[in-house]
Amino acid sequence: MIGEQIKKFRRKKGLTQEELGRKIGVTTQAVSNWERGGVPDAELLPDIADVLGVTVDMLFGRSSLKKLEEEISDELLSVGTEEGFKRAFSLLYAIGIGLSGLTPIRDSFNFDALSTIGSNDGFGYYTRSSVNEGTFDIRLNSDYRYFFLMPEPERGCRKSFGDPDELAKTFSLFADKDVLKIITYMYSRLNSPVSLAMIASNTNMDIKKTEQLMDKMCDRNLASCAVVETENGDVKAYCYINESIVLPLLCFSKELMDTKVINMGAMFRRDIPLF
Repeated sequence: MIGEQIKKFRRKKGLTQEELGRKIGVTTQAVSNWERGGVPDAELLPDIADVLGVTVDMLFGRSSLKKLEEEISDELLSVGTEEGFKRAFSLLYAIGIGLSGLTPIRDSFNFDALSTIGSNDGFGYYTRSSVNEGTFDIRLNSDYRYFFLMPEPERGCRKSFGDPDELAKTFSLFADKDVLKIITYMYSRLNSPVSLAMIASNTNMDIKKTEQLMDKMCDRNLASCAVVETENGDVKAYCYINESIVLPLLCFSKELMDTKVINMGAMFRRDIPLF
């Protein structure tokens, strides 16, 4: 069993017997013997598992599915934020491929090279799936990369998104070029209160128009307003909020404009309408 598992995971990792042996510190012949039915020394099992990117349990053919969430959480906590984000995205890509059933991509894909895809050729790469059970979209661009996953809402997408008139108000706000100028300015600084006059000055707009737009942004829950007492009277000060929502919205909007895209694998097998 161990030999069969080593062979399976070695091939999936794209390693030759010689490369695996070199990484572990044994001969090619030793690896060949394992894969033909031999058993590695017990002290080598952790090293073999680490090189192959699996658990020791998996070398014995035992699934660690029940503990998978805890293992992922522990690993990301242990590596720090910077490495954690890179590792998390690789895991999310694996989740997407697993959900899509795109086995050929899984068998040939080099997850170690994930961070370099689309990094310097000017193309956007995507893998996506839209099925009755849900939707996901993975995007790899030179400037940004993201993962979107949504299980199918029980009530359906149309009812879940609410009143179309309210959605239209939000989209019309982002359609205003001056609002985008305000967002660009406010998100380019740390989120500390900023006066109306300062916003107007840095966006080259008059005070009255700036105030009208900031009121709309507050109404759409994109900014908050507080009145600050000064020796010259009360002054309105604003902070941005929900930047973690605005950023994906802008990324998705840019994706709609991209024309240089390459399909890395997609599946569409819905037999119920999206809306």
